[in-house]
Amino acid sequence: MARDPLLRDAVQAIKQKIINGAATATPEELAYLGTAIDRIGGRATVLEVEEMGDIKIEEITEHADQVKSAAIANITSTKNAAEASINSTKNAAEASVTTTKNAAEASINSTKDAAIAAVNTASNAAITAANNNRDAVIAQANAAKDAMLADIAAAANSVTQQFTFGARAFFYAQL
Repeated sequence: MARDPLLRDAVQAIKQKIINGAATATPEELAYLGTAIDRIGGRATVLEVEEMGDIKIEEITEHADQVKSAAIANITSTKNAAEASINSTKNAAEASVTTTKNAAEASINSTKDAAIAAVNTASNAAITAANNNRDAVIAQANAAKDAMLADIAAAANSVTQQFTFGARAFFYAQL
């Protein structure tokens, strides 16, 4: 490493000018840089300049490693946050689907139970109405039967009376 800090600063300044202006430098500027390097050459050895380059390479490598480590940490943190967000969203969606499914099943069961109750009520009402109609028809039939039996009995009595009392007496009895 260069023992003279001023020499080190001068080498760094020239090196920076070479880096910044080498691509666009005019021939006069390149000659100026070459002269500056020649003047330093008497005071700095090639080994010192090379050593300074090695130090800078180490610094740059160390800085690159730090930047790389920071980038990896940021990427890992972002990845973990994204995974947590995805899992949270997935869990919320699954819970919502389960809740909706349970509500739909409850609604279907309620509708089914109401439909069964309505059908049973209508069925019972129809059966009751049919039984009432049947009983009324049976009552009418019994009444008609009783009326016919009475007519038959009356007719039988009238025939019997005609034979017994004669037709004329029967006729007068009817008046």
